[in-house]
Amino acid sequence: MRTLSPAIQNAIAKSKTSVCHLLSFQVGQNAYRFAEDKVSFQDNWYEPWLTVASPVRYTQKLQVEPVTVRLQNITLDAAKMLQQERDAIQGSEATLQRLFLNCNEALTLFVGRVSEIRVNDRSAHLTLSGDLDPIATEVPVRKCSAACVWTFKDNNCGYVPGTDPEDPTTGSPFSTCPKDFLSCQARGRQHRFSGFIHISRDLTLAVEGQLPDSLTPARRLGQLIRPWEEL
Repeated sequence: MRTLSPAIQNAIAKSKTSVCHLLSFQVGQNAYRFAEDKVSFQDNWYEPWLTVASPVRYTQKLQVEPVTVRLQNITLDAAKMLQQERDAIQGSEATLQRLFLNCNEALTLFVGRVSEIRVNDRSAHLTLSGDLDPIATEVPVRKCSAACVWTFKDNNCGYVPGTDPEDPTTGSPFSTCPKDFLSCQARGRQHRFSGFIHISRDLTLAVEGQLPDSLTPARRLGQLIRPWEEL
């Protein structure tokens, strides 16, 4: 209640409070505004086609639960327009509000993006998803290792025999690579090194717990991280 304006708090306190939901999103220069009744708010008119199909749920989870809304009894022209701009609408930012008609103030319930839209001749269904959705997020796969993860001489490594530095002990191109930073540097590929040069074997064992506690020496983290000057 402390986040609500005094006007909205007074409207809620009344036994009979008239409210109306507002949905708005914009695609390019076109602004779309829909409500459950034909209303005007902040000098903008809202088309009376909106129905909130699923409630807005507030949880303590990181994932924001999607909200489904429906536009019903829309005109054929509106259906055609939504169909034509469906790809552009999907992914656009959308705001769902609750307008308290008695005080003409709106409370924002949900801010997210249109993740799905289905349109026919008389109705449209839109799914609004929150920006923070760890389940729907694709996390890049990257192995956290002190060693380089590329295959020697592949496209990611890029070592070219006869062009890049050769093995000083043989005078011939390198045929293998131990995959540590110093070896990568000797082959002129330090800019392609994919490992984490501050991760040492001792640090990996201490953090991942691959050794029994009795065999892992007690050390401070600063002693486990190799400084730059040692590379």
